[in-house]
Amino acid sequence: MVRNATEASPLLEAIYSKGVTIDKKDIDRVFLESLDDVLNDLLGKNVREAFYDHLERNYYMGREDVPKRLGDFLLILERTFGKSGKTIERAIARRLCGKLSQDA
Repeated sequence: MVRNATEASPLLEAIYSKGVTIDKKDIDRVFLESLDDVLNDLLGKNVREAFYDHLERNYYMGREDVPKRLGDFLLILERTFGKSGKTIERAIARRLCGKLSQDA
């Protein structure tokens, strides 16, 4: 289910292009905060929780697993929300870049 590596991903580009100097654990924490913020802003708290439940029940991926399985998560986002999945992905990338810039 892993996304083709040659396919452009705004989220992956945001993570790798920032040249961040914080450790992996902190990047994961900031990523998950960004993910929660965007899903709350775009979908609301109840839909965010339903989406996380959908991830666990149908894809065996808990919220904490998302940073480790980012390629799979991006595919699931597209499958779940269709073309809007890309919009959500870009919003997460923007939020993440903003948070990483604040931490730098």
